Amino acid sequence: MHTFKLLGLPDSDHAEFEVECGKGTYVRALGRDLALQLGTFGHIRRLRRVAVGPFREDRAVSLQELQGLEPATLLSRYLLPVETALADIPALALTEQEARRLKNGQGVPVLPVASRSPFRDIAQGDVVRAVLDGQLIALARITGGEIRPVRVMNL
Repeated sequence: MHTFKLLGLPDSDHAEFEVECGKGTYVRALGRDLALQLGTFGHIRRLRRVAVGPFREDRAVSLQELQGLEPATLLSRYLLPVETALADIPALALTEQEARRLKNGQGVPVLPVASRSPFRDIAQGDVVRAVLDGQLIALARITGGEIRPVRVMNL
C-alpha cells in the first residue's frame, strides 16, 4: 500500500479515507481489518476508484460526450494505444528473427534477450511484452528457459 489517509470524520460513526494502493489490495478487507484493530466492527459504505494504472478519472470521457461523434473523431481523440494498458508489464526487445519465431508460436531462448534488457528481476513464470522496434509483438511468458508466446498481436 502506498498511502492510507484519514480525510475526515463526518460524524462519530463514520470516517472517510483515501487509499493509494497497488494491484492485489482488497480495499474492503482493509476497512474490515482497520475496524478490528480498533476493537470494533466496520464496513465500506462507499468505494470510488479514481485510477487504475495509467487510466485516471480526470481523463475519463462521459457517454454523453461520446454520443454523436464521428468514428474517426472518437479514434483520434480518445482511443489510446494498446500498450497503454500494458505499460506495467516489462518489455523485452527482440531481434527480427526472434520476433518472427514468436509470431509463429515458437519459443525464443530467454538468455540472449534478457542479456540485452535493463530488467534484472524477470523470473520463471513472469509475463512480458515482446517488442520489435517498440511495436508490441506478443504477450509472452518465461517458461523453461524460453520466452513462449501467450497472445500474439497483429497490430
